[in-house]
Amino acid sequence: MSRLGLAFAACAAFAACALIACSASETTATSCKDIPSGGCPLEHGVACDDPSCEAVYACTSNGWKFDHACALRDASVDSASAADAGPRDAAIDVPGASGGPGCDLLQPPDCPAATALLCPQGCCGCEDLFVCTDGGWNYWGFCADGGAQQK
Repeated sequence: MSRLGLAFAACAAFAACALIACSASETTATSCKDIPSGGCPLEHGVACDDPSCEAVYACTSNGWKFDHACALRDASVDSASAADAGPRDAAIDVPGASGGPGCDLLQPPDCPAATALLCPQGCCGCEDLFVCTDGGWNYWGFCADGGAQQK
């Protein structure tokens, strides 16, 4: 095969690969439109910081896939203080259980107490549980026997 023929074959192969790669990325990009109502995209552990977020979804090649539910929030709290108030639930009366001002994200398997307390089954992967008081995390309890236990 001549050099010209070899160069043409290489260019054709490159163009075919580029076409396949472009069409695959277009499929992924278009597969995640119209997130389900109340849903937010998975964003490195901060999606539930948005008070309107009820559930977190991951974008896959087959579209949106449910990842986890967000803690419930009290609709009566104004948006300026929603982060300070944390979620509300009749079964939970633990101040700071969902965090608050000055309390950064915890590293798993450490969790805010509300994560384990609101988990429908077990402790949702949590081990040690913390509450936010005076701008910092304080040890509250642990997960054992399939549920949260206060220290």
